[in-house]
Amino acid sequence: MLAITLLALFVFSVIMSNYRPRGAIAKVFFDRIHNDDVIQQIDMTMWYTMTKLPRKYGCLYHHLNGPDAFTLEWLDRSKKTSGRFWLQLCHEVAKLFLNMFMTQTDINGFLKRGSMFILSEGQFDEFLTAGGFFQNRDGQTMLNICDIGAGDGEVTLRLVHTLQQKSNWQVTTYATESSWTMRNRLNEKNFIVLENLNQIHGADLVVCFNVLDRCFDPHVMLSEIYESLDQAGFALIALVLPYSHYVEKNSSHLPLRTLLEPWPPEKRLTVEEELEMFFDVLHAVGFKIRTWTKAPYLCEGDLRQSFYWLTDYVVLCSK
Repeated sequence: MLAITLLALFVFSVIMSNYRPRGAIAKVFFDRIHNDDVIQQIDMTMWYTMTKLPRKYGCLYHHLNGPDAFTLEWLDRSKKTSGRFWLQLCHEVAKLFLNMFMTQTDINGFLKRGSMFILSEGQFDEFLTAGGFFQNRDGQTMLNICDIGAGDGEVTLRLVHTLQQKSNWQVTTYATESSWTMRNRLNEKNFIVLENLNQIHGADLVVCFNVLDRCFDPHVMLSEIYESLDQAGFALIALVLPYSHYVEKNSSHLPLRTLLEPWPPEKRLTVEEELEMFFDVLHAVGFKIRTWTKAPYLCEGDLRQSFYWLTDYVVLCSK
């Protein structure tokens, strides 16, 4: 009996592996089942693990144990939201129309979808502590922070909650965002939305998550971050590697200057080599690297997959 059962399971698995659905909706369901099955096999601890450290900056690496309970809770919510078939179908139909005159970011803001996740509140606390952000701030009662390209503000809110729980600071949150629909969402969260970073000076913390590889001139942006900081201020910067630059609102989608130069390189670089290039750029601007880590850059899913992710490298700098 057991042999018959195992044989039946084997035959079923062979049939399903060769099965190709007919019809658009059937294909979507099939792809979703297949993609989520692949996701279930992922070792999520590798999102936070460096198998090899860069030679020059390896001693500054801070390993985060993850995913923690808060991250897993976010992933579970993303699975449930992306699994709401009729909601996701409505989003897909709306995108067909909105794509004619809106960018993908504007569409996400309009439909209130596509939220991002990088670090949990506990991970923010651990990382900022490891980098010395909380040192020598005992007499401080107020904090001014600014998030560049803040999107819908969900990542920023987690950081703000971390700072508020750490001490009784009154946190004033500024943000910049090029998408008009995302700016509306930031206003709903009572963020002070700025036209550009030059409007703020003496900031205690400037956040720049995954914007340097999406802006027109990342070198100008880094200089503006440096100038906007208080002398004791910090910058919290994230970059996806392997490096790939894309400017959403350019017709060519190319930057004036790439962050890593020369680019593309003569030979294919390892992640460790790209990290060294990135950190060298930060040093050239005048930043001192306090600590850095590896984390997933997560995005809410859709009809095809429960969630999406890229590999992020987060660095905490001071002047």
